[in-house]
Amino acid sequence: MKKIFTSIFLFVLAIGLFGQKGKNELTVLPYDSTTNFLGRNVQQYIGQELYLKGLEKSSQVYGYPGFILKYQKDNDLLNDEKNIYKPNGKNYTSRYEDLAGKYFQVLDVVRHPKAKKDTDGYGDEFYFKLQEKSGGDIIYYKYNVNSEYTFPFILTGFFIKEKQRLIGKEYVISDDVLSMSRNLVSGKALTFTTGQTWKCIDFDVDRNNNELSLILQNSGGLRTSIPYSLIASTEGVKKVYTASEALTMRKKYNDNNYRRILQNKVRIGMTKEMTRLAWGEPTEIKQSGRNEVWSYPAGNLIFSGDKIISTK
Repeated sequence: MKKIFTSIFLFVLAIGLFGQKGKNELTVLPYDSTTNFLGRNVQQYIGQELYLKGLEKSSQVYGYPGFILKYQKDNDLLNDEKNIYKPNGKNYTSRYEDLAGKYFQVLDVVRHPKAKKDTDGYGDEFYFKLQEKSGGDIIYYKYNVNSEYTFPFILTGFFIKEKQRLIGKEYVISDDVLSMSRNLVSGKALTFTTGQTWKCIDFDVDRNNNELSLILQNSGGLRTSIPYSLIASTEGVKKVYTASEALTMRKKYNDNNYRRILQNKVRIGMTKEMTRLAWGEPTEIKQSGRNEVWSYPAGNLIFSGDKIISTK
């Protein structure tokens, strides 16, 4: 019995020490290829292959920031022309044509040299030690754990896994997304029906905006593409539903309300749940007697109980 209690004590102590260690050090877990940007789990990048996305035409002249030869020389502004990899002579960045579409292997991840003395100022900054796969150059890329939207890479493992997961899945797309999309064959605006089903037939990098996109096809053979970010995003009004989500919504709210939600429209009689699906969260909610007023950029909605009684 004494041995059992001793074992339990040691086990609990080990958990406590592990938890305490976790507060002071980065979590190191094996990369499972389900996320493209890993935030503070930077050690998971080691050993991964990165594809450098292209830039929009208007940005290509400015090149890529953050690629340097020696990270110890970083003086915060990356303004040593001799330390910039493939400098373009403008803004201390690297030439677009020399880097776009290249593949890199992550050899190591190192902390910013000043992080030990100034955790608040540099604790979120790291350097990827990279090897450019076609030429073998060894360089460094400056990485910030909070800069997901400026992260210029696509992890090959993530791309392969997402492609396998997405192809064959069926989706229902909101009208405002489809109205901005184009026929991939003709390049013209789409002709579509609200609530129709689209099947993902491919997953690739869009040549126009250099972002990940789903290639979709409807039952009539019409093809279009939508940004992958619409699938991945959990913020704002939902724009893309899986076919099963759409079917559930249609049964729950009836055909008319279902179409209105996909059209981002509201009407008298719709519930708060339907309203949130169509318009998202209100900017303000106020009480007006027994009623509730929800404010949106498009106007105010008045609820009595759970239902809209006025859209003025």
